[in-house]
Amino acid sequence: MHIEIDLAAQTLCLHDQNQLIRQYMVSTAAAGIGEQQGSMKTPRGLHTARAMIGHDLPSGSVLRGRRATGEIHTAELGAQHPERDWILSRIIWLSGRQPGFNRLGQVDTLRRYIYIHGTPDDQPMGVPGSHGCVRMRNADVIDLFERIRPGIDVLILEDASARLRHYTAEVPVSAMAALQARLAAPQLALPASPVASDDHLAWALWQGDGQLLALAHLQAGSGLHIWQQPQEGQPAWFALWPQAERAALARGWREVRLLLPADQSAPAGFEEIRTLPEAVLWRYWLAA
Repeated sequence: MHIEIDLAAQTLCLHDQNQLIRQYMVSTAAAGIGEQQGSMKTPRGLHTARAMIGHDLPSGSVLRGRRATGEIHTAELGAQHPERDWILSRIIWLSGRQPGFNRLGQVDTLRRYIYIHGTPDDQPMGVPGSHGCVRMRNADVIDLFERIRPGIDVLILEDASARLRHYTAEVPVSAMAALQARLAAPQLALPASPVASDDHLAWALWQGDGQLLALAHLQAGSGLHIWQQPQEGQPAWFALWPQAERAALARGWREVRLLLPADQSAPAGFEEIRTLPEAVLWRYWLAA
């Protein structure tokens, strides 16, 4: 099973393989779409249900700090505390699975406390209105809760066409090795730099469905290193080159070097400087 949330349609769909099991109306962030800490926005991308809280609580049970208070929400209770963002009945606590995009650092869905949860029944569904979470009717969130288990995949899409859209994100140093392991090792690479550097300059290219397509790592004294999924046509990692170029310029570099197999080309602006057995060394001038 897996869950898909369409932010444009304001729907949550539960699928079993390719079969739609349930569809519910939801309400996501009034502030829109985004991953940044403190943004009050609903994050995109692939997530997992890290924790499920509230099993067997009565419908309308009030939760604060992920603990039941013993209260049942009523219109009178709501009127007494109009400032509260009510979390009712059940919590499905989400955790991002895309480091640098919705996990770790300032874009960590788990640490932002993004939930799927129940809300007072007088709150509208089908229109954005939350503080970042995914609100549901109490009966709906209880029904969903009973059908799933912790660890289920939750994919949050901007709209129905976003599944194949591409997104770039900086890669935290703590996630670099794990992401490299998901991709094919560089067929060729420049030697590791002997130059010590505190800079960590790496970017990931993600597909809207959460698939990792490519990594680019810019290393002082060495050059540009690439990992990517095998593919035909223009390499996906070309989309990461603008970030790498800007970072190199900001640090006052004069050039960037790149070693590629002989049958692969480099982005526009690179020039061949040496032909090696089965490889070509490329250079991009950043300054005269």
